[in-house]
Amino acid sequence: MPKTVKGKVDKYADLEEDQGGIITMLITFVVMMVVAALICTIVWKVTHKEPRAQIGNMQVQVSPSWSETLVAEDELSHAQSNDTEKEVEPINGDTDMVFEAVDEEVTAKDAAIIRIQPDTEGIITIAGQLRNGQILRRTGINKETGWSRVIFNGGECFIISYYLTTDKNYKAEAPANPDNRVTTADGYIISFTDCEEIVTVATQEYVNLRTEPSTTQGKATISAQLKAGLTAKRTGISKDSGWSRVEFNGLVLYVVSKYVTVVSDGTVTEEPEE
Repeated sequence: MPKTVKGKVDKYADLEEDQGGIITMLITFVVMMVVAALICTIVWKVTHKEPRAQIGNMQVQVSPSWSETLVAEDELSHAQSNDTEKEVEPINGDTDMVFEAVDEEVTAKDAAIIRIQPDTEGIITIAGQLRNGQILRRTGINKETGWSRVIFNGGECFIISYYLTTDKNYKAEAPANPDNRVTTADGYIISFTDCEEIVTVATQEYVNLRTEPSTTQGKATISAQLKAGLTAKRTGISKDSGWSRVEFNGLVLYVVSKYVTVVSDGTVTEEPEE
């Protein structure tokens, strides 16, 4: 073969060899990019699984937009257990009151009066008291009247719902004003809510004012009488027990709430001292 022709052949051979090397490099680069993309996709899917909520033995897929609202089961149980009754002004009724059936254990937030009928005005309807940490079974709730039906000493009794909680680990808070918490001689804890109003006898000729919010000691606790036409300053009221705390002739005494009524003029007229 002539030398000129052979030189051209060698030149073309070198060119084809160079082109083949470039093509190989391009193919290798493309393959590496594809492999890298696949690896990234697999890693992303593994680390970005959509959350699932388990209901019994069944898993239910949850939309990613709700993932931040999911609460661990123990946290949810704790939150629910801390639920307490909403405060509803109790409406007096009788044993024919209709209750929504429930079956749960409750305790008192502090101390709650147990009654044989859902009525705070009758002192004689008191059957006992539920203390914080003591457990009773609740069988019914009437949300409109604010009463719960419980089983006490084998029979049906009633407690104002606001004073109850299903959280059996609920710890009673110390009262802000210790004077608002009175323990009677027979062991009942009576908690008062502060107020400031003038009261007088409701309908009768007079009412007894006592040294403690209880009638179990009979005449021994009677300190004075609020007669018709006289007034006293009421400083506290216990809707649960049906008692009021009043100031009369310089003394702090207690009177059954249903026997007094609020007067509008706000003038205190006490019995003159002898």
